[in-house]
Amino acid sequence: MSTNIGRAGAMVAICLIITVVTQIFYVVALGGPSPFAERWGDIARPSVWMIELAVFCVLSVAAMTAMVRGAMAPAAWGAIALSGIFNAVQVSMGLSMFKILSEAGETVAPVFSAVLAGAFFFYFLAKVMVGMAGIGFGLSLFGNGSLAAKIAGVLAILTGFAASAGNIWALSQGMALTQMAGATGTVSALFTAIAAYMLVRSPVQNHANLAA
Repeated sequence: MSTNIGRAGAMVAICLIITVVTQIFYVVALGGPSPFAERWGDIARPSVWMIELAVFCVLSVAAMTAMVRGAMAPAAWGAIALSGIFNAVQVSMGLSMFKILSEAGETVAPVFSAVLAGAFFFYFLAKVMVGMAGIGFGLSLFGNGSLAAKIAGVLAILTGFAASAGNIWALSQGMALTQMAGATGTVSALFTAIAAYMLVRSPVQNHANLAA
């Protein structure tokens, strides 16, 4: 196995797992009325977004590294890189615009609504890319791996399809399907991370590296 591919793939998997953790934390602790959200939301929310912004940037670079170094399923690595870029854009919109516009009063409420909808458009689009990557990684594992790899591949394909279809649907519905889209995308990110990690360590990838 190429050291560069292995490290890049591991970094992608780690970054995806971190996004799963931050997404769950955000929904549980900050997504609705709770004592924590009321007392610490103004501090915790931008802190989580800053962590995610850094993770998304690393994710994009690591995925592009794996792609150009010859990892299997290059289109899937490209989709992961795009997901990181799209997510970095939506988080940046939240960090730079949400607080200012939300505190500006009713006169700019339509502007805030438009910015919020734009951020969620990138959010949904990023999860479409994660789902597509999961399908790509899953197909590669299912076609060439062990029984464990095939099981992981099937799970990545199924959850990836659900995330892609659900978030494509959400793109046309504004913010009405945010919870469904976010849930399917988060589950897909988990199994995509597992599939990516297993793929870069598969015998087939090792053989391809030796042949190159």
